[in-house]
Amino acid sequence: MRIERSEGGTKLWLSAEDTYNWANRPDNAWPCSFLSGRRLFAAFDANGDLADMAVDGGKGDQDCPADEFDAITKDALKTE
Repeated sequence: MRIERSEGGTKLWLSAEDTYNWANRPDNAWPCSFLSGRRLFAAFDANGDLADMAVDGGKGDQDCPADEFDAITKDALKTE
């Protein structure tokens, strides 16, 4: 996991291992996870609005369920 914060916003990179571990946590798993085992990039502007995102470098299906995206990014950003 890598997080980059600046005055312009926040960028988040999660590896395939990061998303797998998040989706398969003991007593807190995310069944049928779309993101498990995939790389995720998300960029948020200074207001916290989503500015950009990509799954697996932008290759393949990018239609990630919003509830899972919100949960994984919030969890990742609050662990810093």
